[in-house]
Amino acid sequence: MKPDTLTGIVWHPFDRTIYNLKIFFSEEERAAISTQQRRYAFINQIPVPPLLQPFFDIAQNAGISQELTKLTLQAVLTEMALRDQPCNCWGEEIWQGLYQNWRISGPLLSAWAFHLADVPFPLYSKRFRQPAHYAKAAFGRDFFQQELNRLSEVLVALGYSRHTQEMFLSAVLGMLMLENGDPRLESFTEELLKRGQQYRTEGIARAVGKVSHGLAAMGILARPLRMRGYIGWKEKRTDGIASEWVEWCHRWRETSVLRPKTRETTYSFILRIGLWLARDCPDIREPADWNISTCASFIAALGRMNVDELSLEPEETRRVSARSGQPLMSNSRASFLYALRRFFVDYELWGWGRLKLNPYRHLATPDTPSFIRGVNPRVIDDPVWLKLIWASLNLRTEDMLTEIHYPFAMHQAMAVIWTHAGLRQNEILRLSVGCVHEQTDDIVHDDGSIIPAGTLCYLDVPAGKTSKAFVKPVASVVKKYVDLWLQERPTEQAPLTDERTAERVNYLFQYRGKRIGNSILNNTIIPVLCARAGVPCDDSRGRITSHRGRASAVTALASVPQGMTLHELMEWSGHSCPRSTLHYIRIRPTRLAASFVKADKISHMISVLIDHDSQALTSSGPALYYDLGDLYCTNPFWSSCPHRMACIGCDFSLPKSSSQAQALESKASIRRYLEEVPLTPDEKAIAEGDIDKLTAFIKKMASQPPPQKD
Repeated sequence: MKPDTLTGIVWHPFDRTIYNLKIFFSEEERAAISTQQRRYAFINQIPVPPLLQPFFDIAQNAGISQELTKLTLQAVLTEMALRDQPCNCWGEEIWQGLYQNWRISGPLLSAWAFHLADVPFPLYSKRFRQPAHYAKAAFGRDFFQQELNRLSEVLVALGYSRHTQEMFLSAVLGMLMLENGDPRLESFTEELLKRGQQYRTEGIARAVGKVSHGLAAMGILARPLRMRGYIGWKEKRTDGIASEWVEWCHRWRETSVLRPKTRETTYSFILRIGLWLARDCPDIREPADWNISTCASFIAALGRMNVDELSLEPEETRRVSARSGQPLMSNSRASFLYALRRFFVDYELWGWGRLKLNPYRHLATPDTPSFIRGVNPRVIDDPVWLKLIWASLNLRTEDMLTEIHYPFAMHQAMAVIWTHAGLRQNEILRLSVGCVHEQTDDIVHDDGSIIPAGTLCYLDVPAGKTSKAFVKPVASVVKKYVDLWLQERPTEQAPLTDERTAERVNYLFQYRGKRIGNSILNNTIIPVLCARAGVPCDDSRGRITSHRGRASAVTALASVPQGMTLHELMEWSGHSCPRSTLHYIRIRPTRLAASFVKADKISHMISVLIDHDSQALTSSGPALYYDLGDLYCTNPFWSSCPHRMACIGCDFSLPKSSSQAQALESKASIRRYLEEVPLTPDEKAIAEGDIDKLTAFIKKMASQPPPQKD
């Protein structure tokens, strides 16, 4: 039977009750195995003697040749004759002694020992090198091949290479079958796979994780295992820290419900504070010992602290930082205080003890530059950002910088979402299948304008660190490239548990049964886009990162002439308050310059009254009255008059206190306008209050006759 046609084979455990297994030999059997010649004739006897029937049945089911079967059986019968005892009564030591004979079949011998004497498989023996052969011998060649084909087809559907499965999967599957004692995939458990990862090489641990992805896709496991069998967080050193403080820190970590990364970071900070206590306040060994004076001392020490001054790693093995020995950044100082506040608040809230201080008051972050957290989204330079948007829409397969591990369509879909959706990296990676919806109806504005259907699409954003799940409009091109990726995305992937919501989710960027790595945006997508756009991976503000792209997308929407309002940007960005959004819409220098020029022009404008009454018409048109503060100038050419900075005493001046000016202001025909007046450098200085300039200007104008009324 060909392996690829093996279907529907049902495995049944070996049933010893159907065989005549005895604890002693009959006289005929004892004589038949007494010498080598008689054993040879006994093995080749037809029909098969009852004593030998289970041996041949197991060998036939395993697909082992007759020659190797008889050779191995000769060694077993020889040992049975020497001991005058059937092999089903042997212990593990006797079987192990036979197992050292390299001329006989190790897999077949171990199968006989397992089925006839309940002896476990020699999984850790030096001779145990090909688990697949042992599994075939123990559970049957055809059934093993059937289960291997089932699992292999699922993994290939998930995106794994068929050639790779043929090379490595059979050995790992055979090992798991032998450890389980049951070859059926449906009998595999998470505990079995975790045992399979322990005390083995990283390659085997990854392969076991790969098997778990296939089992999860088949519905056998609730969720796949990590590809590597390591613990989630490396245990931190506590050398030089008081044991009492370490115990309280460890207890807090085991009780806290913060997200794993935040919890481990906070745990690291409070452990490092224990180093400061051991150095400066050795009498303080637990939270209840702290007082207000201790808080003040710690904040003062924190303000003078340098990088690596409180390091948990010994100096000889510590990784040297580029800023080692330099003062701590303000964010690091604030993080120390936040961690300590959180620790103390939880300590008292959970009833572990009473504090002699108020954490919120006595451990508040000082309002000084050395402690205040800075928020700096670092918008990507406009020319670079526009080129990156173009590159995401025009990416080609040949633009990939390295061999493609994931399908190209997935890279492009992720690139377009990064440049067009303004999402955080975590939100992009946690998007689900079906997160993009088409705009099916026209949108009618209040002013009557219409946005036709299909102009944009709607994106379902998962719950993030500042908001619940929400829907945001994005460009329709996002749906185009997401649909292209969905056509290639393997469909037989088991849903994974979301780290934030604990819901089962079919992730959009899920491949080979697992979510793609967190570093793909910064380490793969962005370098590829930069290469395609012909720009470096750094701009005027440093390295281009995923979060800088989010800041650029949000800032662009706020910087256009008819941009989104602050509240609209807050909703689109998924912020919980407008204060967070303000960090992303800081006015760009170019826009500030344009606004200054506009305001500077307005500052050079003057109010003009125009009398449209027919009786006030002059030879040059309607009567003009320039508002100069305390008086009106009736000269229609005042804007070009050389004496306009010294209008008092001029024949054209009309004091506002006069009855004529009061009558003018009450006329219904008067209209008020603004006229831009270009100022000379001297006039600008006078307008800014330069008295010396005013005096010099009056002297210079004294030689020129003032204008006279006609």
